[in-house]
Amino acid sequence: MGIKLKGQDCDTNDFLPVTIKEKRRLAVKSVLVVLVLDYFFYQSFLAVIPLSVIGCFYYRMEKGALLERKKEIAREQFKELMLLASTGQKAGYSPENAFISSYQDMKALYGKESTICHMIQALRSGRENNIAFSRLWKQMGNQLGIAEISEFASVYEISHQCSGNMASVMEKTASVIVHKIETEKEISILLSARGLEQKIMNAMPFLIMLYINLTSPGYFRGLYHSMSGVLLMTICLMIYLAAYVWSVRIVSIRV
Repeated sequence: MGIKLKGQDCDTNDFLPVTIKEKRRLAVKSVLVVLVLDYFFYQSFLAVIPLSVIGCFYYRMEKGALLERKKEIAREQFKELMLLASTGQKAGYSPENAFISSYQDMKALYGKESTICHMIQALRSGRENNIAFSRLWKQMGNQLGIAEISEFASVYEISHQCSGNMASVMEKTASVIVHKIETEKEISILLSARGLEQKIMNAMPFLIMLYINLTSPGYFRGLYHSMSGVLLMTICLMIYLAAYVWSVRIVSIRV
């Protein structure tokens, strides 16, 4: 994975890549969604073509959700890096060396392909190219969309310019960030049950229709082979999709 430096903008995918395997899995899920919708709402091969639009929309939604999960993992990794860097400064390391020397520990914890290891590599490469650490942190925080990294970059820049006690500033900043992340993690765990309820409710209409199809074959046949039936099923599909998107947004609210 390449890391752009020397003033170039970084893409989020430089640090949060979506692998080919993940893209294939998302594509398979999207195709299955289209086929399921076609079976329950239309049972017509021609309907697959317009339903493909929904499949593409679902792919984008799932990809966005995947990136959000990767961001949460990156925040957790950043928290551990802050703790290690703070300990390193107490041992006498400079702020830059405290972060860079944490690479082996981060590699042992999360693997060399983890987001945090790529970030440390970017810091090392930036120092070799005489790029300020605060600039690198700010760039990575903005591109990743992780507020804690951007906030730390601002604190680091101010402290460095004012020649303050960097060890003390780092320790206090690390403590605040760690406490914030831990609090949000606890709240997310408490709200995780809502996500399970949302998934069950989204699947319930299909389970009911499947049960009726199995116990009363041909019950919905009139809806699939008449213009009024197709129109009615289309309206039902639109209502279901609106409810699905709404439910996803409700359970995705950041705390």
